[in-house]
Amino acid sequence: MLDWWEKNFATIEFGDRRLNERAMSIGYALSLGFGKGLSEIFSNGKVLKRAYEFLPTQKWNFPV
Repeated sequence: MLDWWEKNFATIEFGDRRLNERAMSIGYALSLGFGKGLSEIFSNGKVLKRAYEFLPTQKWNFPV
């Protein structure tokens, strides 16, 4: 799954270093915990909340 992470997250660019780092860390955790629920992947409540808050971000502008 780390190949998936590298393909989808390693070169991500949102124009904000903090957003880039958060996306990469969330993507990395998701690749390690593939098939598990978010509450299992992010066992720390603060990190889980930040992942939930980040995922519906409208700042994404992916080319199609």
